[in-house]
Amino acid sequence: MRLDSGVHFWKYAKNLQNPLIRENKILQQHYLPEHIEQSLHRNGIEGCIAVAAEPAEVETRFLAELALTHPSIRGVVGWLDLADPGAMEKIQEFRQYTPVRGYRIETSKNQLPGPELMELLLENQYILELSLDTQTDITGLSAWLRNYPLHQLLLEDCGNPDTNKTPAATWKSTILELSKYQNLSCKVSGLLERVNRTSWKPADFYPFLEILFDAFGPGRLLYASDWPFLLLSGLYVQWKSLLEKFIERYPAETGTLFFGENAARIYRL
Repeated sequence: MRLDSGVHFWKYAKNLQNPLIRENKILQQHYLPEHIEQSLHRNGIEGCIAVAAEPAEVETRFLAELALTHPSIRGVVGWLDLADPGAMEKIQEFRQYTPVRGYRIETSKNQLPGPELMELLLENQYILELSLDTQTDITGLSAWLRNYPLHQLLLEDCGNPDTNKTPAATWKSTILELSKYQNLSCKVSGLLERVNRTSWKPADFYPFLEILFDAFGPGRLLYASDWPFLLLSGLYVQWKSLLEKFIERYPAETGTLFFGENAARIYRL
């Protein structure tokens, strides 16, 4: 099964909070499954994981209901607000939605789930996806990861490096530190929309990809497009072709794992 492990859907409204949507006209429209299904099919992708784009609990319900009517959505990653005292009750409530496979959180506010919530996620076999930014305390995050070796965890968007220059030492150090935890995998996405939008070339991304593949290995990296955010700097086919070309240097099994088998295993598909 060939899978895209990270796409986003929304019905555009002026009150959406995501800054990329608010700042970029190309994103200020509806993006729904019917708008990507042709690209998935043309690129040999059989399904996708829909990931919350907005920091709101309603995202989980919206995506789960989309999944019930669109077979191309194989799983859903909702939003988890760690500041919400009712977060555990929300997780219990959303158990009714069978497409839900996990939740994403922001790590920049130095709020990480405690033991009780992590136990609930483990009981339900839910994945936790971690979104990093420049405010993330990597030392604290690493110490937290050490406590949860049994949980299935994912790093989103390669840890959000600046791709307009060669890989920063701080980003490489973060990747090397976090990749030590064998239950943490990484979605290879989010690189294209951060690059200069008019002058990039595929080789610009190779130094980042080399660090990721060396650190995580073929069994812990997942293909993800981050559509429609990638449209800020390119097309779906450009991102997938770039990755296919890069992976030619590895054994054929690497591509099989990267473009689907790792995601199918992690998301229990």
